Amino acid sequence: MSSQEVHHRPEGGYRHALSLILPLVLANSAFTIMQFTDRVLLSRHSSGDIQAAMPAGILSFTLISFFCAIAGYSGTFVAQYHGAGDSRACVRSCMAGLVLSLLSLPFFLALIPVCHWIVRLAGHAPEIQALEGDYAFWMLLGGCIESAHWVLGGFLVGRSRVVPGTVISFVCCGINIALDYALIFGRWGLPEWGIRGAAVATFVSGAISSLLHLAVVFRERPFREMSLRDILHIDWGLVWRIVRYGVPSGIQMFFDIGAFAFFVLLTGRLDALSLATSNVAFSINNLAFAPLMGFSSAAATLVGQFQGAGRSDLAHSSCWRCMHLGWAYMAAIGAVFLLLPETLLSAFRSPDAEYTVSQMLTLGRKLLTLLVVWGMFDTMNIVFISALKGAGDTRFVMAALVGSSWLAWIPAEIVVLNVLHRGIVAAWVVQCLFICALSLLFLWRWQGRRWTSIRLIDGRRETAEEEA
Repeated sequence: MSSQEVHHRPEGGYRHALSLILPLVLANSAFTIMQFTDRVLLSRHSSGDIQAAMPAGILSFTLISFFCAIAGYSGTFVAQYHGAGDSRACVRSCMAGLVLSLLSLPFFLALIPVCHWIVRLAGHAPEIQALEGDYAFWMLLGGCIESAHWVLGGFLVGRSRVVPGTVISFVCCGINIALDYALIFGRWGLPEWGIRGAAVATFVSGAISSLLHLAVVFRERPFREMSLRDILHIDWGLVWRIVRYGVPSGIQMFFDIGAFAFFVLLTGRLDALSLATSNVAFSINNLAFAPLMGFSSAAATLVGQFQGAGRSDLAHSSCWRCMHLGWAYMAAIGAVFLLLPETLLSAFRSPDAEYTVSQMLTLGRKLLTLLVVWGMFDTMNIVFISALKGAGDTRFVMAALVGSSWLAWIPAEIVVLNVLHRGIVAAWVVQCLFICALSLLFLWRWQGRRWTSIRLIDGRRETAEEEA
């Protein structure tokens, strides 16, 4: 689709937004189904597996997120160059992102012992530490694969080519679920590896996904219209510009997810009922959160495309269309949380758990109610953050999230859990209040429109970033 096609589609309207959102929501729903199944199977294998999966998963993702975000920011450049009608620059941006993914491999390997050290520092039970370390090892080993997936997916989404990625997501979801079942429980002649089997299944399906994305990307018209020599010629100036804007995005993601990981590790010292129910509630929340990332990606893509085309007015309106649709989606998900708590929570009941189903349901209902409240406000955070990053306003996003998370939210959680000993419900209330306040901050930034002065694809930082 050329820049002229961008201008002649329904400009910033709901139909335009839905044309991107629906396939992206489906793609992220495949990830949700995969992760949900993964957690259910682990809970049926042992209570230790489900207790270890959440902390280890979020910790390993925190450690790789910095590098994935930098390389993946190439997708924002693709969207803006696509809006400007420069297909060759889209290819150069994609190749620059792949170079950054490859260069990050030594860092991912070096992070493996760091992850094991953090797990020991958290002070969880020894048997849980062993499971967490095993799971995190495979996640970090696949960090380079995940980074390349972000780059290749960003190239397709940045050019509004969202259907191929959706198909690949469902294919790899099926592969992952089959491998999960076989490797967790030892079926079809494969070993019974428990949580390690879940990690290996994720690693293998991720590698297949990246290879399929690579095959699709290299068959796209911009790649076919260029010679192999031109494709492999790396524009190091562009690489540097992606790094310059991507590093704030990587720092923001690292410390943002790191704050959440720290919160999860803090809850790991609570009793088995609180820990398991909290982790289960977070796993259920992924039913809402992962598909919601489709709205996030659509907002970033539309803002990027319209900014590249020089239409900040359409960038602004398209973001709000994504927001309205996101709220409608979250309202439907919230209704499910409130009406079917027993069905959702009982799916994760471990046969060897120390607590009863009734105890888990009593606590779980409270946590699911809080999920509904913060979900509506977190939709604002997710969409506005992506829209601001799509416009290049990465420094403000970094400063706002890092500062508020580590100077306000985490200290408050430490006081609630370790000083006042108020328990998991109080900790979740604090998190809910934090998310609500943060959403108002990003609403103020978006409506202020300082991001409209950033010229990302010209390589110039202007007013908005300087004022951040």
